[in-house]
Amino acid sequence: MVRTTLRRLAAVTVLAALLLGGLVALGVRLIGEAEGERTAQRVSTQVAAAVLVRLAEHDFTDVTPADRAALVADLAPFVDSGMVFRIKVWRVEGDRVRVVFSDEERIESALRPFDAELARRLDAGEAVVLPVPDDAEHRFESARADDLREVFIGFRDAAGEPARFEIYVPVDVEGTVGHAMGVLLPLALAGVLLLALTMLPLAVAIARRVDRDRRERQDALHYGLAAAELARRDLAHELHDDVIPHLAGAGLLLDTAATAEPARAGELVADARARIRDNVRRLRALLADLAPPALDPASAPDELARLVAGLAGDGPRIALDVADDLRLGPAAAALVHRATGELLRNALAHSGATAVRVVVGPEPGGLVRVTVTDDGRGFDPAAPSRPGHIGLLLVRRAVAEAGGRLSVRSGPGTTVDLLVPAEALPAVPPAVSAPVPGPPPARSST
Repeated sequence: MVRTTLRRLAAVTVLAALLLGGLVALGVRLIGEAEGERTAQRVSTQVAAAVLVRLAEHDFTDVTPADRAALVADLAPFVDSGMVFRIKVWRVEGDRVRVVFSDEERIESALRPFDAELARRLDAGEAVVLPVPDDAEHRFESARADDLREVFIGFRDAAGEPARFEIYVPVDVEGTVGHAMGVLLPLALAGVLLLALTMLPLAVAIARRVDRDRRERQDALHYGLAAAELARRDLAHELHDDVIPHLAGAGLLLDTAATAEPARAGELVADARARIRDNVRRLRALLADLAPPALDPASAPDELARLVAGLAGDGPRIALDVADDLRLGPAAAALVHRATGELLRNALAHSGATAVRVVVGPEPGGLVRVTVTDDGRGFDPAAPSRPGHIGLLLVRRAVAEAGGRLSVRSGPGTTVDLLVPAEALPAVPPAVSAPVPGPPPARSST
């Protein structure tokens, strides 16, 4: 289970790293594109502020060689410095626009349809930044299309006609993206790795707990099956070796009494009655073991005393202390009876103790406490469950499902302390975080 959890954590970490890396790359790309547009707009605004007044002094109806030479001289510093890659001036001519000037003479006189939306934005004073299209008009810029942005700025020439000043600004989007990725991506991946390393101890602890719970469920299932089989065998043995022969003997006595002298018949009948009474007691004891009675406030101490008396024998001494003011609901009474019986059987069978003490009493908050203490050899409560401890595991689970808690202190000697609600048990156990108070004082003893 731990290896599986580690593999899953590694897979989730790799997936998270890939996802985060992709998101970082996408975010950096978007930031790079936006930064390129801002750079293009800033540069175009600076260039326009420097040359737009001079451009507006020209009449672009007919550009003479002298006019062209003057424009090239005005724009040369920006082109030569690399701030601008190319410059074009467009003139609006009805439903089309025409290139009337460019530092690249071969594209002068190029035409394109009039763009009403672009005209609206330019007339509003906006500098419009666009990527460089891949078409014949831009054949001299297509080799650097990814590193350029075209910016349009509207103005009117000396003749009062609308014109467009177009600037191609170099932008280093790839360089910006590469630099940002080199800084941000290692930080993001390091964060994912750090988060995975932080979660590793918790994931291992949870996996171990799940694995332990799974083993405990399997052990409990095997224990339950073995216990059921053992109970059937014990019941069959008890009936076959004791109850049935004694009842059969009682029947023979009654048959003999039917034909015997009156005095002898009375003795035989009395003997048969004694055998029947003894076997009825045995059957009641067997039924009590198979189906413990539901205790009520009046009978709880008596039923617990009968439980202790039935388990007591030639082995360890068992002392029972039950508080006089003990009050239990039916469900809680049944749980206390079963848990006490299971803990006593564990102590008698596995602890090697000479004395066992059971204390039952109420606690503040509507709880009841059961404490079973023996002076035996003890064991390690943190060790994996052994066959002799599966009963304790079942008690722990039953107490937890009832909304209570169970603690074990052992070595040498063992004390098992459990708290459960004294009334109706909730379907979902509430969280219990208060420290376990000390055991209740003894009020009665048997």
